[in-house]
Amino acid sequence: MQENSKKCLLRTENKSFFDLSIYEYIGCIGVLESDIKKLNLYNHWCKVSRASTMLCVTHDSGESDNLVYLYDWEKFSRIYINTGN
Repeated sequence: MQENSKKCLLRTENKSFFDLSIYEYIGCIGVLESDIKKLNLYNHWCKVSRASTMLCVTHDSGESDNLVYLYDWEKFSRIYINTGN
């Protein structure tokens, strides 16, 4: 396998809303669901994000997680900040 074709979860230097780290995985950019779980708004996010697509990722430790696409996370965050919902 070529080095560039390995699937690797990479944390970027950038942050998103609520100070969440932004990750890249096989060309997709987003935030980790495990990071969202640490926020008080997680239960609300679960209710309103049911139709959102997430990408299943594997950490180097072998633990599974979901990558929430950055567009969806930032759209949710803007609405939540502006309306509380």
